[in-house]
Amino acid sequence: MKQRFILALLIVFAGFASCKDDTEVVQAPVISGLENGYTVLENAELKLTPTIKNDNNSTYIWQLDGKEVAKTLDYVFVQSTPGYYKLVLKVANKGGVDEKTISIIVESKEMRFETTTHSLLLLELPEYMKGNENIEWKIVETASEIYRFSQMTGVETPMFIAAKEGKYLLQVSSGDLKEIVSIVVTKATEEPSPYIANVFDYLPAPGQFVNKMPQYEAGDTHADMVVKVAEALVGEDASIITLGGWGGYVTFGFDHTIVNVAGRRDFRIEGNAYANNSEPGIIMVSYDANRNGKPDDEWYEIKGSANFGAENEEWYQSAVDHGNDVNTYRNFEMTYYKPKGETPEEVGQEGTGTDGAYIDDYIRWTNNKGKEGYKVKNKTHTQSYYPLWESENKITFKGIRLAQNGVDESGQGSFFILKSFNCGYADNHSNIDDGSAIDIDWAIDKDGNKVNLPGIDFVKVYTGVDQENGWAGENSTEIGKASNLHMLGKSINTINK
Repeated sequence: MKQRFILALLIVFAGFASCKDDTEVVQAPVISGLENGYTVLENAELKLTPTIKNDNNSTYIWQLDGKEVAKTLDYVFVQSTPGYYKLVLKVANKGGVDEKTISIIVESKEMRFETTTHSLLLLELPEYMKGNENIEWKIVETASEIYRFSQMTGVETPMFIAAKEGKYLLQVSSGDLKEIVSIVVTKATEEPSPYIANVFDYLPAPGQFVNKMPQYEAGDTHADMVVKVAEALVGEDASIITLGGWGGYVTFGFDHTIVNVAGRRDFRIEGNAYANNSEPGIIMVSYDANRNGKPDDEWYEIKGSANFGAENEEWYQSAVDHGNDVNTYRNFEMTYYKPKGETPEEVGQEGTGTDGAYIDDYIRWTNNKGKEGYKVKNKTHTQSYYPLWESENKITFKGIRLAQNGVDESGQGSFFILKSFNCGYADNHSNIDDGSAIDIDWAIDKDGNKVNLPGIDFVKVYTGVDQENGWAGENSTEIGKASNLHMLGKSINTINK
């Protein structure tokens, strides 16, 4: 009987043991040992060795951007294309599934560009950043200070230019993506000239030196006169030409891009200004955006000290007291009409004009401010003041008209002084004065907004003041040599405007 009881207990115990084995709970796997994100260089191996808790007969699946790439516990990630990658590890057993998502940034070892000195380089984004928002560039290391990184409003591709050879390092980033950009600048095959290389156009307004500087000869055409202006202005040994009265202009260019160096003035335009004899010319600049070597891209205005008003000029009150028109007109138009003749008799006047003039009512003019009148011919210069190569009977000019800076100190028309404006004009300060040097960073667009030009290739200058100064004649801008200050080793600090 006792043996039967023991046997029964053994059977019951075995039954309990059997039930316990059948209902044992298997714990789900837990992944550890992996970071949420990694950053590696292109073609660099990243070995991922996760630790799995409750790794009971588990299966492993690695997915890269949604595509299965491995079924092993460990995984080696390597990519040759920079960008963002999403890597997912899934571990499963009878107890459940765990999943780990890893973000991996693959950076380029170095993005490399090559260019030559004084040449604009367009900096294309790496393919994996194109279309991204919040793109940021910064300068890491430069071979010299004579360079410019420029991001122009409305221009998608930033630009870089340097005047000195060497390696320049930049960084471009978008969020967590970062890339080093290496720019190797080598010397240009042909050494550029610091001075004017080309003249593209020339049309003076009527003035006492027109047809003399340069000399007009019967039969000369517009093209002939442009050639003569080029003969005068190109190179180091330039001579003076006249732009005549208000609006008369010349357009010229360099054989390279003048670098817009931060904090420094970049170029100089010489004239024949001296103390109390300033005949300022408005300066317009442009860079060769379409790379065709022609001045047919957008023009930008160098914002001179009185382009929006002369109230801060030191001579302003004196000009007001002498009855000058001290207004600044930013959308001024003036039309000059070809004269009826070149002598008093030909224009219907008896003898000579008043106040020493040869002809009082010489060249008729009108402007878009409702004013009209005549330009005077003086006794000193009796040739035609109207550009004789122009076949039309009238010429119209448009632009900014500055405040009248000529003051008659004598009160009788015999002693005019023409005070200099503060800065930003041609033929405004003497050629050795820092005031004759121009900073490209003074440039503004047609709406008056400051622009971030990389440099300039072309310049247009036109006479900025419309005023008669007695025996001294009209305000007429004269210009001569223009030069790249950086190539000449000149370092002139700018004025913040």
